[in-house]
Amino acid sequence: MIRRVMMISMIASAIGVPYIVTSASGWWRSAKSSFTSSTSEPADPAAVNVQAAASAPQARTMFDDREVPTLAATKKLPPVEGYGAHDLSEVFNFNGSPGWVMSRWPRVTVGLAELDMQGYRVPLVTGTAQDDLAGSLTYYFDDKQHVKLIHFRGTTGNPHKLVSLVMSRYGLKPQATPDPSMQLYQLKWNGKPVSELQVRTARVVRAAQPYTRFQVELALKRP
Repeated sequence: MIRRVMMISMIASAIGVPYIVTSASGWWRSAKSSFTSSTSEPADPAAVNVQAAASAPQARTMFDDREVPTLAATKKLPPVEGYGAHDLSEVFNFNGSPGWVMSRWPRVTVGLAELDMQGYRVPLVTGTAQDDLAGSLTYYFDDKQHVKLIHFRGTTGNPHKLVSLVMSRYGLKPQATPDPSMQLYQLKWNGKPVSELQVRTARVVRAAQPYTRFQVELALKRP
């Protein structure tokens, strides 16, 4: 257990897990604009108070047969990257709620991303294998507390597991691209992409940093 925690800490330090807040690319703005006419970025969000998260009512879980330990039920707070993920479908899932997000991660950044959606951003490290992910994950909720959009930006040593998930579960398909360093996967509606995954080879591949060989960015719209 101690070795696994140390490995996760090394991954987090290598990729700069604490909140990757950068300007959105054109395709990301396009994905968000399908929900609202506004494409402005959120103001600097404030971190959610952990005690408030712990006192939040028990929310439904993304798991089918298992429960995620809540902050109120644990004597020791989990690491900032939360509880990881046995399977990527645990976190890339539209069945969660704001309460679920705050029960899984001890630190959540909340801000109005769009006029009609609320964004909850968390740091994500799914594990220590090369096909695990590390980066910034954001859930966007509508006024009925339903996840409408999921955005992830981060790194991995092997994108196969993520690519397999978005193709098999969400119907994204490979697309031709003039950029030889990028793999592109999209789900289109009326000829326009509504969900997209970009996988780029890192500009510098270091043998000592196997978890950062690929940069990935994913925007998933609710099916």
